Amino acid sequence: MTQTTAPISAKAPRTTPLNMAVTALLLGLVLLAWVLSWQGTLSQAWPQVLLTQTGTFSYVLLVLAATLGPLIGTRFLPQWLTAGIKTGWHGIISGFALVVGMIHGLFATVGHDALSALQVVVPGLAPDRTLAMAMGTVGLWGMLLVYVTWLLRGRIGIRAARALHLLAYPTFVAATLHGVWLGHGSIDPTYVLGSLAVGSALAVRLITLARR
Repeated sequence: MTQTTAPISAKAPRTTPLNMAVTALLLGLVLLAWVLSWQGTLSQAWPQVLLTQTGTFSYVLLVLAATLGPLIGTRFLPQWLTAGIKTGWHGIISGFALVVGMIHGLFATVGHDALSALQVVVPGLAPDRTLAMAMGTVGLWGMLLVYVTWLLRGRIGIRAARALHLLAYPTFVAATLHGVWLGHGSIDPTYVLGSLAVGSALAVRLITLARR
């Protein structure tokens, strides 16, 4: 007996009203937590927990995006996945990484060691652990630049967009240094595994290009 599988659409994945509603609800709850933290309603432990968790989640999403991106044009991804599906998920993951990263920066403005908005968005203004904080700001700006310029590739040209897309790798390095340098002397396995994943995917992409 043979089994048939449902054909996979060649189009990129699209958002649905339900997905948008769930995303909006989660975003609303996070923003409510920030407002309550800013007002001092939540305990002092909550802002630090949310700051740490959003930073880790954003980094994991960045790892996934930076690993998937180089593999799209290789044979290391299942061949039954169409280009539209692969690039679509790459874009979705990258977008979520950016949004969660921005929320991470937002939570840096509340809590015990709260920073001003200017200290969060301008590298080098944080009074404590300045270089580590600067790397986080640079990483966030890099994510924003890469994401927005790719959306505008029709206006700036595909060649320029692809060149700017390469900034994803120094952006990843900056985000990794931000997390490692804030680790108080201990390196989280997340950054080790993330670096290995992205480095391996980039190596595979370079080898694939060299063989063409």
